[in-house]
This record gives sequence, C-alpha cells and structure tokens, in this order.
Amino acid sequence: MKKIFSLLAIAALVLVACNTKKPSAETVSAEAAKAANALVQAVASGDDAAIKEALANKEAVLKTLKIEDGDELDSIFTDAFDVALEDNGVDEEEIDALLKLRGIELPVLAKAAVDEAAAETADKAEEIVDAAAEQITEEAAQKAADAAAAAQEAVEEVVEEEEIPFILVQQKPGFEGGDAAAFTKWVNSQIVYPEAAKAAGTEGRVVLKFKVGKDGTVQNVKVIKSVDPELDAEAVRVVSSSPAWTPGQQNGEPVAVSYTFPVIYKLAN
Repeated sequence: MKKIFSLLAIAALVLVACNTKKPSAETVSAEAAKAANALVQAVASGDDAAIKEALANKEAVLKTLKIEDGDELDSIFTDAFDVALEDNGVDEEEIDALLKLRGIELPVLAKAAVDEAAAETADKAEEIVDAAAEQITEEAAQKAADAAAAAQEAVEEVVEEEEIPFILVQQKPGFEGGDAAAFTKWVNSQIVYPEAAKAAGTEGRVVLKFKVGKDGTVQNVKVIKSVDPELDAEAVRVVSSSPAWTPGQQNGEPVAVSYTFPVIYKLAN
C-alpha cells in the first residue's frame, strides 16, 4: 500500500512539473516577435479595434507563457519584442505617440493598485508643495515665472519644427524611387565591415535614429542601441552620407519625419 502511495505521489509531482514547466527562450522570442509584428500591422492599419486587440493579445501571450514581471523570460520577451519593432522601423516611443493620439491606454494595474499609487503620489505632491511654500520668495516666484515663459517659447519653437514619427506620417518618405526597403539595400551596399571588428568576430545590431528633413536630407543621425564603437561609427557614417530622400507629407505639405533604423552586422560563415 505504501508503495502505491509513493508511486501516486511521484506521478503527482511529475504532473505538477509538467504543468509549471517554463517555455524555452526560443519559444518566448518567437512569440514576442509575433506579438510585435501583429501590433505594428494593427498600428499601420489605423484600426483602433485592431490595435486594442493586438495589445490585449500581447498580454495574453505573457500569461499563456506563464511569464511574470521580473522573470528572466520577461527580459527575453521584452528584448525580442523591441527587436521586432526595430525591424519594422518603429520604436516604443512612436507606438506610445500613436496610442496617445488615438486616446488608447495600455493595460493598467488593478484598480486597488492604481488607487494606492495615486494616493502615494498625492501625498508626495502635497509634501513638495508645502516645502516649496515655506521657501519661496517674491523674487524666486518672478524668476520662476520668467523661466516658465522662456520654456514655453522654446517648446513652441520646437513644436513648429518637430518631426513626425515614420509610422504616423500620412505619406512616408521615399528613397531613390523606392521605400524604406530600398534604403536598407543601399546601406548594406555601402557598409565596410571594420577590420578590427571582423578580426575579433564582432557581430550585432546597431540601431540608429535619424530625421528625414522637409528638404529630404538625412539629419541628426544618432545611435540609440550600440554594439561596438567601430561598428556604430561605420553605421552612422553610411547613413549620414545618404542621398536625399523624397520628403514625407502630412496634409499635402512636406514635413520632417523621424525614423528608427537597424544596421545588422553579420560575418559570413
């Protein structure tokens, strides 16, 4: 009888282990890529319902994979999700901008957690206000008002010249008669793999962000995800030397457009 119970206990433990087994990193990465691509397609479609469904599906994937916040797999999912967005010429800031533009909020915490966070924020704000009220003087208040006015003017100037994210612009910039894919081919044809990086076997994905100005010129090229100083510098050199694009348009007028662009370095086997 004891032997039977022991066998049953072992079987139960095996079942529990099977039910709680974590998915592999490859599975998590693949599911993250699917979720990211679905979100990009939904955003490009401009369909609010599709965007909400894609966001809900992303959360559902995390639950299905039994990934919890802070879990090692959560980091793998996040990285893979970001890479998939970059491959589509999009970053999270652009996704957030579109969601805000359409009044769509990301999934929020449970109401109790939100209420608690709001109460804590209110308490901190009250403490800051009380402390400031004790120290502020008429002169300080005037300086603050002057600074605020100057800041407002600066913001207004920036807004006038602010570029529109690539995914949001009505008519996307064109490159040599093609689209962003044509630019990718041109960049790959111009890249010279640095000898030191080649000798060291250094590979990876350098992610750049740049602006296609109203006149079509490529401006403000910067690295937002680095791999190696030499690989970074070569990617910036090539993209900065780009021929002029056909400017993007919004409401029939040329506008500056921001673009996130990955440069992939891969050594031949």
